[in-house]
Amino acid sequence: MKDLARRFSENPLLMPKDLQPSNPDLQIISLLNPGVFLFEQKTWLLVRVAESIAQKEGIIFFPSVNDLGKVEIIEIPLNDPDLVATDARIIQYKGLDYLTTLSHLRLFMQRRWHSFLCSRRL
Repeated sequence: MKDLARRFSENPLLMPKDLQPSNPDLQIISLLNPGVFLFEQKTWLLVRVAESIAQKEGIIFFPSVNDLGKVEIIEIPLNDPDLVATDARIIQYKGLDYLTTLSHLRLFMQRRWHSFLCSRRL
């Protein structure tokens, strides 16, 4: 079947590899829910950035924010009886639910027609 939609080649296409993670221990998994708006004669993008940690065999890792607001990496053996990992988005461990990714918003401002400048994390 022929593709009915064609992407305008001058539109920006953001990919996880185009951005730096907010923490050196994390990697950007996906860019989600972009919003576009005009403000002060400029085009802006507001993008949700989802980050996580690379997984290793036999252990599940996920980022969590502690009481001091710092990111800590929690690691649990997959055979731990207190672990319920039936959904890739959420983990239950010892009765508590944890998201498998951290998300934050990033703001991009258009510099030229197809070039956007990323601001700091929001």
